[in-house]
Amino acid sequence: MTVDKAYKYAFDVVDGKINAPKYVKKQCRIYLDIADGKDEKYCINEKKKRQIEELTKLLIVPRGLCANKTVYEVLGGFQWLFIFAVLTVVYRNDPEKRRYETGILEICRKNGKTFLIAVVFIILFFTEPKFSKFFSVAPDRDLSKEIKTQIKEIIATSPALEGKFKVRQSDILCVLNENDFMPLAFSVSRLDGRLPNAFVADEVGALPTNYPIEAMRSGQLMINNKLGCIISTKYPTIDNPFEDEIETAKQVLDGIVENDSIFALLY
Repeated sequence: MTVDKAYKYAFDVVDGKINAPKYVKKQCRIYLDIADGKDEKYCINEKKKRQIEELTKLLIVPRGLCANKTVYEVLGGFQWLFIFAVLTVVYRNDPEKRRYETGILEICRKNGKTFLIAVVFIILFFTEPKFSKFFSVAPDRDLSKEIKTQIKEIIATSPALEGKFKVRQSDILCVLNENDFMPLAFSVSRLDGRLPNAFVADEVGALPTNYPIEAMRSGQLMINNKLGCIISTKYPTIDNPFEDEIETAKQVLDGIVENDSIFALLY
């Protein structure tokens, strides 16, 4: 096991070198046990981890203070932890089967959560099976399109990705394997009947109901390596789907509810 940026971040959080909320500390301890080989059921797929590291060295940041640097250089520790946890933690007896089916990120604005998810989906474009479908859902079309915009900009700025994608008005298609990403909006799109290998629900705290999330999850029943990313900032209400997701994650981390498929960073 090589010491990577995710491991260092998790170690520094548990060691007290990085100040973090208690549920982040609990999740970091779980990750460290797996990375250190102490978990009997799960381990890190080192080959997939190296593949992701090499791929992020080819992705160029399109704008902002870190423009023209590689994604590998600019991702923060918590971002690496999220990526490696949801994409490389696997069953010991089946290294191709991922542990986590839900990745939850609660963090305040301007901390790169949308950029992080854009990177996750670019990785999935290259690592998921042929003809995989990816979707984003959000309270409105503009929010849902934000991740598509970030993906499009990274593709346009990264020479290594030239000719690998077709960026169309409604979706982004990887021409190497026909994997497809499409943004959907809760307010106007029909969400039932989709078959997402992976989806992201953005600004879930602003959703009036959990219908978009449940519609995506119901479409994943026959998917082997399913993934749903639930991301949001805090909203001034307690009656929204994000609070339900957070409460479940807290009960899992507290050991009250047994559910190995949830990974959560709750800042």
